[in-house]
Amino acid sequence: MNNTVILRVNGKEWDGWTSVRIAAGIERIARDFTVEITRSWPGDTEQAERSSRIRNADLVEVLIGADKVMTGYVEATPVRYDARSISVGISGRSKTADLIDCSATPGQYAGRTLPQVAADLASPFSIKVVDAGGAGGVLQGVQADQGETVMDVLNKMLGLQQALAYDNEEGNLVIGGIGSQKAHTALVLGENILTCDTEKSIRDRFSSYQVSGQRAGNDDDFGEVTTTAIRARTIDGGIARYRPMLIRQTGNATTSTCSERGEFEMRQRAARTDEVTYSVQGWHQGNGDLWRPNLQVVVYDPILGFNNRLMVIAEVTYQQDEKGTITELRVGPPDAYLPEPVKPGKRKKKSEEEDPF
Repeated sequence: MNNTVILRVNGKEWDGWTSVRIAAGIERIARDFTVEITRSWPGDTEQAERSSRIRNADLVEVLIGADKVMTGYVEATPVRYDARSISVGISGRSKTADLIDCSATPGQYAGRTLPQVAADLASPFSIKVVDAGGAGGVLQGVQADQGETVMDVLNKMLGLQQALAYDNEEGNLVIGGIGSQKAHTALVLGENILTCDTEKSIRDRFSSYQVSGQRAGNDDDFGEVTTTAIRARTIDGGIARYRPMLIRQTGNATTSTCSERGEFEMRQRAARTDEVTYSVQGWHQGNGDLWRPNLQVVVYDPILGFNNRLMVIAEVTYQQDEKGTITELRVGPPDAYLPEPVKPGKRKKKSEEEDPF
């Protein structure tokens, strides 16, 4: 397997790094990289050439062998030295980093699908949107408010349709579902698992989730002068002792939205208990494919009670240094990565509602 990491910048390819870290995941929309090369002082002209040829804001492609893993921009070129050596580093993020950092153009979007709205939001940044399925139906209305980032607006829509937003190796924004493909290689204790790190924590879990809210009255009970209390309760059977959580649902709540919020809180918090970070040797699966985020992977780990359990790879981190070449894989049940259901909006006054005729 070719584990050479190459930076392609300004028509030239650079390699020979002494330290590498590349990370990508489904809970972020911008992957990132950091590479470093350390050499002794005498006659090190290559170091100076790297520093002068690779600059902040340069477009960069990051490759592992022939496989492209990131397209983005150089964001930092740190230099560190002492009396014996000099270290030059380069780091950056995917093109989609601008969607995290920058403000969206204020406006309203109605009667369009999530990928269509995402494409409009990403267009000023020259970022393409890939519709990978998982988001269906037309949105009733989404608004980009003054000062909100593109990511803020995307999060509103993701909660409406329980979809994910992440980037790909070309720097495109992908809208898709959870666990779109299956990994070729399983994670098996005693075979390819080198280390395991998990808290198995129930600190954020509760025995019951009671979500309460209010809805405006209708014409029969004096319009908006009155309100009706709405409550829904969800039980986590995995928590035996009394640990209640009360959640206030904002906006014009319904029994359905309160129930959905309670179910979401219970399922996600329970799933996070089983989240694990494994490390494996190398960066490739048995068939030669790189480990990648959003793959479904079978996990056999009797120490943690996983008997060929199907999990989702939430994050992949490729690392290489003097200790070797390893991949860190953060995995968990699909429910751990569901976006939070959108909070219900306020009910419009009659003067604000559209005339149906």
